[in-house]
Amino acid sequence: MESCRVPHHVLLLFILMFITVSESASTAVWVKFNQAADLPCEYKCSGLAKWTPFSNQSDVLAECDQTSCRSLMEGFKMSHDRYLKRDLTLTITAADFNKRNTYTCWCGDRDVNEVRLSIEMLTSPEKIKPCEDLKLDLHVSEGVKVIYQGEDSADPHGEEICSVDKSSLHCTDEYRRRTSLSNTVLTLRGVNFTDRGLYIVRDTGNNEDLHTYEVSMRETHSNRQQESARPVWTMVLILLVVHWLLCLL
Repeated sequence: MESCRVPHHVLLLFILMFITVSESASTAVWVKFNQAADLPCEYKCSGLAKWTPFSNQSDVLAECDQTSCRSLMEGFKMSHDRYLKRDLTLTITAADFNKRNTYTCWCGDRDVNEVRLSIEMLTSPEKIKPCEDLKLDLHVSEGVKVIYQGEDSADPHGEEICSVDKSSLHCTDEYRRRTSLSNTVLTLRGVNFTDRGLYIVRDTGNNEDLHTYEVSMRETHSNRQQESARPVWTMVLILLVVHWLLCLL
């Protein structure tokens, strides 16, 4: 029986595929909002090294060669000292939600690495007075929705109350007349006690929660006065009743 032989060109193809997959392994980086982020890429590059968005390879963000490094877009930079040490890390100086993306590290025409940048969800407690306006920063101008989960709601998923697509605001009938959009800030007017609960800002494209607002009502000064006055009136009423009973004896 003849032994099964694999042609040399097939073996070479498998080896090249393995090397390519190893070099282009994707990495995920999570950072806090507005903090600096380092996207790693270790590779000995004797020529031009650069970073681009995965979706637009002609849009160079930063690059390095044997002489120096250059930042071609504000907020993105590479270090020449690192470059000389086989470290092609891209630093994003302030990571906001608009910079969430997949980025590609290049050496010449070789795709070395792909890194996905994600931002940790923000959580903000909001205490407001009755009839005040609630302002929700959506952070992005399209592909986002707001989900409301009432304080006493039994639905763990909440309900979608508004969405924004291409800077156009769409809300349910209950909220349409109470809401407005300015840049990325959604305003809910005339908030009352029934509006307490969680407001979740969700990116619909990546299915990521960007920001959760925990809304509660702040006690007004008049309410505090009424609460503090109740014990006094209670004592006065008790004294009047006691006095009336004594007069009957």
